[in-house]
Amino acid sequence: MKKKIVIIFLTFNSDKIISKSLKSAKKITKDIIIVDSYSIDKTVEICKQHNCKVFYRKFKNYSNQRNWIINKLTKKYTWQLHLDADEVLDNKAINSINHCLKRSNFEAYLIKRKDYFLKIKLNFSGLNPWHLRLFKSNKAFCEDKLYDQHFITSVPTGKLNGFMHDINHMSLSKWKKQHLIWSKLEAKNNFNNISNKKILKGNFNLDQRTRTRFFKNCYYKFPIKIRVYLLFLYRLIFKLAFLDGKIGVLFCYYQAFWFRMKVDEEIQDIVKSKNYK
Repeated sequence: MKKKIVIIFLTFNSDKIISKSLKSAKKITKDIIIVDSYSIDKTVEICKQHNCKVFYRKFKNYSNQRNWIINKLTKKYTWQLHLDADEVLDNKAINSINHCLKRSNFEAYLIKRKDYFLKIKLNFSGLNPWHLRLFKSNKAFCEDKLYDQHFITSVPTGKLNGFMHDINHMSLSKWKKQHLIWSKLEAKNNFNNISNKKILKGNFNLDQRTRTRFFKNCYYKFPIKIRVYLLFLYRLIFKLAFLDGKIGVLFCYYQAFWFRMKVDEEIQDIVKSKNYK
């Protein structure tokens, strides 16, 4: 007989936040699985103190890691909730999830994410807030992309109350280092032949995830590098980032003039290397 629900965290050197994330998750279930990519800090030690089961697996990419554990747990659990190590559920989200587990009208649920930058909460980050994270086994999978991956399902989805707080504990230097890696992956996404792969399609509809992907596809049709200026103004003014004050302006600045500019530079490098071959 299947157990009700399992919560899965992906970890790598996450000892600064994982304890807080686990404490909130344990208000839903004691069945918590950790997929660790060979952390060298105290992450695994902390997880074992919380009686979590730990799997060690080399990290290839987010999609590969998520789909591996989804398939591994499908026969053991009815529901799966997937979280990142720095995502902490608030009480409203916990209560909403527990309610849905008792009386479910859907087989998959979206939950809002609250973004943080330099440890400060952003109310107007301009990023897509909705993410599919709670679903019945065999009802969802992670799309095959190198960066900005979402879970996909073919069944109707419900919406949970509350937030998962993406409490980013990184300093600015670490943030830049991480986004430098992501900029390379995002650039490669633009050149991979993904027409036959199962990915979240861009569509101007009521699903904010597909609508965001639609606008992102439009973004890449604007002239290279010029588009980062448009993105900065769009998020700062139309997405109301200025209401977050100085931290909101800084987030928009680094997202556009650092991260997205790096992506464009990587795209140019790929184009040059292809032309020289």
